[in-house]
Amino acid sequence: MTACETSPFAVRTKRSDTRFTATCRGEMDITTCDLLFAAVLPGITDTTTDRVSVDLAEVTFLSASGLRTLLLLLCAAHHSGKSFDLRHTQPQVRRVLDLFGFTTFKAGLVWEAAMSPRSHHN
Repeated sequence: MTACETSPFAVRTKRSDTRFTATCRGEMDITTCDLLFAAVLPGITDTTTDRVSVDLAEVTFLSASGLRTLLLLLCAAHHSGKSFDLRHTQPQVRRVLDLFGFTTFKAGLVWEAAMSPRSHHN
């Protein structure tokens, strides 16, 4: 578990075959986003993984900062050629994700069309 003792948020990471999973617990807000990013980024940069999952079953609150961090991780994963998904979202977290269109966001398509260096031809 990665967290300081007084933090209302913690992240546990696990590698299994080619999947990297980060299981989060607590409130995901501006004070905890750096912890989330630091915990998940090694899974994205690991050359032995091809799938990155963030398990939100125990996340009780998701702020705009948390949403931004998830979006950054999603884009980093796609840039690295990895699939990225969110699992076990609670209703209150799902509402925030739905409100901002995260759950229907086609990151791979947007990334390829707008940002991927591979899509630009010289």
